[in-house]
Amino acid sequence: MPLSFYVKSSDEYLEATLWLPTSKGGAGVVFCHGWGGGAQYDDLLEALAHNGYFAMRFQQRGYGHSTGRSDLSLWVEDMAACASVLAATTNKIWAAGQSTGGSMSLIAAATRTCFGGAVSLAPFCSLERILRDNVDARPILEARFGPLQEKHHQAADALKLTRGMTKPALVIHGTDDKTVPMRHGKELAKAIGAAAEFVSIDGGEHHLRNVDRRGLIARIVAWLLAQDRISR
Repeated sequence: MPLSFYVKSSDEYLEATLWLPTSKGGAGVVFCHGWGGGAQYDDLLEALAHNGYFAMRFQQRGYGHSTGRSDLSLWVEDMAACASVLAATTNKIWAAGQSTGGSMSLIAAATRTCFGGAVSLAPFCSLERILRDNVDARPILEARFGPLQEKHHQAADALKLTRGMTKPALVIHGTDDKTVPMRHGKELAKAIGAAAEFVSIDGGEHHLRNVDRRGLIARIVAWLLAQDRISR
């Protein structure tokens, strides 16, 4: 049974859920949702806990029961606040996320020392690129964040902020993603370079709900365990 609590980030309180490891505790994972919110990867977090991870997801400010106004420019700050909670129990923490959360998990790993690397599912390269490639993106984003400002563009420019990152990153993208085309994930992995591994999921849609989930989750868990063995 996961634990539910709030994490303080600046002046706001973030709704968080934590799965404790069922075996000897190892590294931690902070998972960030996409622009629509939700919890599509609880099966992954449960599997991580069964493999010794402290697995946390949270709602960004302005989402769910988290306080404050939604602000994309503060997503990495909120991820780091959640990492500070896990830092009391483990010295290795991974950033993870899907869609917008996938982009921000890469940025968090590249720009914050509290994260040792990232697992990124269906990330976009930048706001400029996703606004061009998905005609529905602007009204969805502006309904959540208000008119997009330069601070949002700068904070979510994953292509720029992660280029040449040396921390390990796993980038996963479905070939049939109509929300964020797979070329975004491929380009991000290429820009990061040798530290990134790109995995395409044949026929996978944006949330990868139409594929072999057990196989997908097993692949992510195996990659993380392998990386953690390397870093010991």
